[in-house]
Amino acid sequence: MEDPVLGFALPLRSETHWSNLLAVLTATDPAPLSKVLGLRCDPARLLVRREALVDRANRPDIVLVADGVRVAVVEVKVLAGLGARQLERYREAEPGADVYALVYPERLAVPLQQAGAWQGLTWETVLESYEGSSHPWAAATARAWRSHLTSALPKVGPETRWNDLSEGEDFALAIRTRMAWLSHQVHLPAGLEHDLVPSSAGVSWVARLYAKTQLPDYWIMTDVEENLPVRDYPPLARAGGTKPRGPSAKVCLYRHGVRTSAGFNWEHLLRLWPVMDQARADWVQHAARPKARHDRDGHERIVAAGAPSFLGIGFGDAQARINKTCMFGARVQFPGDITLAQMSKEFAALGELTLQLAQVASPCSQPALLKHPEKVGSESARPSAHFRRSVCQSACCVSLLGKYRSG
Repeated sequence: MEDPVLGFALPLRSETHWSNLLAVLTATDPAPLSKVLGLRCDPARLLVRREALVDRANRPDIVLVADGVRVAVVEVKVLAGLGARQLERYREAEPGADVYALVYPERLAVPLQQAGAWQGLTWETVLESYEGSSHPWAAATARAWRSHLTSALPKVGPETRWNDLSEGEDFALAIRTRMAWLSHQVHLPAGLEHDLVPSSAGVSWVARLYAKTQLPDYWIMTDVEENLPVRDYPPLARAGGTKPRGPSAKVCLYRHGVRTSAGFNWEHLLRLWPVMDQARADWVQHAARPKARHDRDGHERIVAAGAPSFLGIGFGDAQARINKTCMFGARVQFPGDITLAQMSKEFAALGELTLQLAQVASPCSQPALLKHPEKVGSESARPSAHFRRSVCQSACCVSLLGKYRSG
């Protein structure tokens, strides 16, 4: 019997189709999935529930039950990332299972550093297990499925150039695959955290490196993403058409848990600049132009104190009102033809810089003005997956500005 062709049945952008077929495979032969999940119960006792068909917003894709007891919860991913508190919400909706598993393609791995009880499981592992199924249809379907997965996703590696897309290739998927490969190479030293999240536009992806500073609610945040605006992404890559511009990295002082960027510590951003200046000479030199009046005031103060005019790019008051975060810093633009191996080295260097900046001491505490009721959230909260006029009149801050200006 020849294996079926599953491309039309399993489009990459329909996780419902992928979940449905996995549920069919599991109901037909539960033993392979039971084995890769490490379940202790008899596979013959397993029943499959497709909870997402009942409540997509608050239920995981597949739940396995044995003798009326929930034993495994499985969430399926193909191209999409995780929503806000998605895995946490799903565990709350389906508590007490022995195993919580997130299934995703190996080439589009989803970072799970803060996923708690959830474990990662690749589609390749699941399908390879089903290729050994005793049920002929399940085995043939798994072989065809894995072949479809292998051919449908772009193949990238160390020598892949960022902007070298094939004719007719899905543009957004090509960029996503490159970001996933880059993210997968990260080796985190102590104190540095990392995630891969969809941008606010929901099309491009952002690889983030971040480390807690000595200031409450402040982090050093390094964002890396393709610099071409998502509105300019063509559906498919074409010869002579729009090409990726290359990865862009923003290295910023990031504040979490505020409803306004007023009160952002521009003086501490000034303290970071000598370390940034020593670390790299390729900062993009376009002058920063903060939109809010209080952000322009802060930017003007540090420029008057000797900071370059381009220090202060980022996201200010508008982003704070939406996502309770703001961030300002400087940007590096990498060439469009950079290889992934070269970009991986750059990403590692950015991680080292992120840690160095997080260790820069603040010689004075934040002004009392910052303790305003506009503050929300926990001081120890990690940066969000999304995104007042500071008056520093203490002697130490005035001394710092004068020293930097004269130096």
